[in-house]
Amino acid sequence: MSLRLRLTLFFSAFIAIILSAVAVSVYILTERSLTSALEDRALQALADLTSGAVTVREGLQKLPSDAYYQIILLGSANNVPDNPQGIRDGFPYRPSDYPRPNPTEDSLVSLMSNSTLSDLLANGHVSAVVALPSGEQLTVLGELGTIYFAAQARTLEAVTFVGVPSSTVAHTLDQLARNLVLTVLLAFLAFGAGVWLLSGRALKPLKRVTAAAARVSGRELSLRVPTPRSRDEIRDLAVSINHMLDRLQESFETQRRFTADASHELRTPVTAIVGHANYLLRRTHPSVEQSDSLTVIRREAERMAKLVNDLLELARADAGFSIQLEPMNLVEVLEAVHMEVAPVAGDAVIEVNAPGPVTEVLGDEVRLKQVVLNLIHNALNAGAKHVFINQTRERQDVRLEVLDDGPGIPPDALPHVFERFYRVDGARSGRGNGSGLGLAIVRWIVQQHGGQVAVESRVGEGTVFTVTLPALNPKATEAAAPRSALSDSLGIFSKPGD
Repeated sequence: MSLRLRLTLFFSAFIAIILSAVAVSVYILTERSLTSALEDRALQALADLTSGAVTVREGLQKLPSDAYYQIILLGSANNVPDNPQGIRDGFPYRPSDYPRPNPTEDSLVSLMSNSTLSDLLANGHVSAVVALPSGEQLTVLGELGTIYFAAQARTLEAVTFVGVPSSTVAHTLDQLARNLVLTVLLAFLAFGAGVWLLSGRALKPLKRVTAAAARVSGRELSLRVPTPRSRDEIRDLAVSINHMLDRLQESFETQRRFTADASHELRTPVTAIVGHANYLLRRTHPSVEQSDSLTVIRREAERMAKLVNDLLELARADAGFSIQLEPMNLVEVLEAVHMEVAPVAGDAVIEVNAPGPVTEVLGDEVRLKQVVLNLIHNALNAGAKHVFINQTRERQDVRLEVLDDGPGIPPDALPHVFERFYRVDGARSGRGNGSGLGLAIVRWIVQQHGGQVAVESRVGEGTVFTVTLPALNPKATEAAAPRSALSDSLGIFSKPGD
């Protein structure tokens, strides 16, 4: 997961939590405010009825149009019943001159529980939420007191109930909840999109630094990452990377110069050692022991000479030395290698298989010959008795396989065979004068030709090195030919499922 996506998800989740908390707080506060306003409204209506400042008719006229009310007369003043049933047995009062009838025919007292009525008798007032048969919720306030009837000049004990519907509050809260959810969702999406765009701009300098750092390699240590103008952590990172590259380049250049100079300086004394050893063996008459010592000196000097040449070759590669490519016939290279190696291969058999006399590629004849020679010597030094060079055409590429029936390479060593100075432990380690640099040189030469080299091997069965090079004329390349039966005849690899 990219840093940009992680930042977007993290900050979007954070703002979603904040917005959700704010939305919940707004909902709770609004609910409390509306509920308090509803109760205040009922209290005001009840106060108008029971204050005695106005007549019952005037108090009823002040009730909201959607309010419910009920007045129950209990008898003369101070005639207060001692149980809820006394309230239920009271006389419902409905003034005949009140032009607006009670909005409901349901008796509010019948909706009140005995415990609520007991609280009313004990405290003189009560508040409760009840439900009408229709399902509508009411906030009901009850007051125990007296009502003065001016026409009769009488004061009676009465219980006054006022109910205010809470459906409006519930509808308002439902609408508020929907609006808050929609607002939080839209804010989350807008914030996420904003974070995505802004983080892209903020991380753009880091992407340029990363892309530039990815282009830096052992051959391109002169490249530097761009330094942003902003004074922030990304600029500090770019500066630190450039300083590190400066130190690496200096170290690599020192190592390259040392390798090249040492290799160049060692060639002369090594050549002199080989020459003098050969002279003593040919021109003098050394004893058997002296002859054996001179032979060892010559062999080790030749091994040292090859190592020095390989080191010089790799030093040139590290210094950016490039190969001059020109059209050439790969089949001629294979035939020249066969003629050179076959006479000195001892009892080993070297065979070449090519589909025709001409296979043109864009390459360096000397370097490609070096590739094939290194692969063949690698197989012979490992103890192979049969080495097969198989060249085929595949679409836009030329495929070159070097197969041997040697002891094979252990699986854990396969990823490292092209590394410098790496030598396989075990059966393939006795390579005579092998330096551990031949395959590294092979890979460098193949890469200079725009190709690839790979290895497959099984212990006890053999090894196949495959070199793939671009064909000189891809449009004239025929369809990919089936795999040569040569590897199958060797029994080096089994078919899938075997």
